[in-house]
Amino acid sequence: MPDEITFMDLASLLQITPNTPLEKLGSALNASIFDASNVAGSLKQKGLIEFTAYYPGPNSITITNAGKLLVAEAEGKASEPFDRLDETILFQLSGGKRIPIELQNTINIRPRDLALRLYKLNRQEFVIYELKNGGVDIMLTEKGFLNTRKAQTFPSPEGRAEQPAYPTQQPQAIPVQQPSTETQQQVQATPVPPPHQAARAQSGKGPLIAAAIAVVIIIAILVIAYYEHII
Repeated sequence: MPDEITFMDLASLLQITPNTPLEKLGSALNASIFDASNVAGSLKQKGLIEFTAYYPGPNSITITNAGKLLVAEAEGKASEPFDRLDETILFQLSGGKRIPIELQNTINIRPRDLALRLYKLNRQEFVIYELKNGGVDIMLTEKGFLNTRKAQTFPSPEGRAEQPAYPTQQPQAIPVQQPSTETQQQVQATPVPPPHQAARAQSGKGPLIAAAIAVVIIIAILVIAYYEHII
């Protein structure tokens, strides 16, 4: 049951004074008699208030020890420094979330913890709230709005480390094509002559070339002599 306490419960407790009769609770909460009855019944069921039931009234409302402890816990939370969860709540409010149930579903937080956080933000003047029709609307103050914009413009170092501004590309490895087994066998099968044999082969080619040139010259001389003899 303590985890089911909502910000509406806490905000309603703050409107109850020793001079608030049950019949006037609707005026204190800016709600109809029907909505005020529902709020009073919820607070009583959660053990936060007690009230008398005399007819025709007036009937008094008393905040129980559990209700007083809740208010004291909220006051203690309000003195804590501003942190990342508070920043997240402000960010969601700046995006259009106005009622606690929307914040609760978006952030996925217990209603009691959210109630204490919203009270803290209200006491530190980041948000204001308005009770109406048995519910509560939450709005950013100028301080809360500027704080949210500042957080969006200048992200924390942790945020920058987690989300780099420019994506980096990892170098891709270039596959090296291995020679086939057949090619390796051909290379291994090709004999490589020793250096002295290669030198002799190169030196042996010289006389052959010279002889071929001489033969060509001789044939050319014979052809010329033959035509001169005929003429």
